[in-house]
Amino acid sequence: MTYVVARPDGRGDTRYEIRESVSTPAGPRARTLATFRVLTAGVIAEAAGRARRPFDEAKVRARAAALGAPRRSHEAAASATELLAQLRHGEPLPPALAAELRRALPRKKSELPDSLESAVEWIGVDDATRGRALRDLLDVASRIPSRPRPPTSSFPRLTSNGHG
Repeated sequence: MTYVVARPDGRGDTRYEIRESVSTPAGPRARTLATFRVLTAGVIAEAAGRARRPFDEAKVRARAAALGAPRRSHEAAASATELLAQLRHGEPLPPALAAELRRALPRKKSELPDSLESAVEWIGVDDATRGRALRDLLDVASRIPSRPRPPTSSFPRLTSNGHG
């Protein structure tokens, strides 16, 4: 039997697991087939590939939805994110596929939102890299000197006028 469980991670986030019950000589045991924060087709494929018993994708998706697990509804976005991550790690792209991608993508920068350019470099970047970048940014911000503030005595004194 395959099922989904939610596991709080202590930081306010929830991690989900697709698990499978198996019988052993020592009694029933559960195996984790996949762990995820966002349910994608890749997560489902990984779990199905590791399953030893019949795997019911519809039941897994339904249970994940019942638990409130986020899912990626745009498979093209998931595939593009995965492709970007692979390219960033130095995996080569066949020239014919690269040419076809160039034809399919918008030709003019004006067809893309302005905010997209700065966000694209972070698509597919792992959480550890994002965390290091955030820590570096906070470190820089803490080194920026702040302007001296006027003494609090320069503010007018608040007094009651006797009404109320």
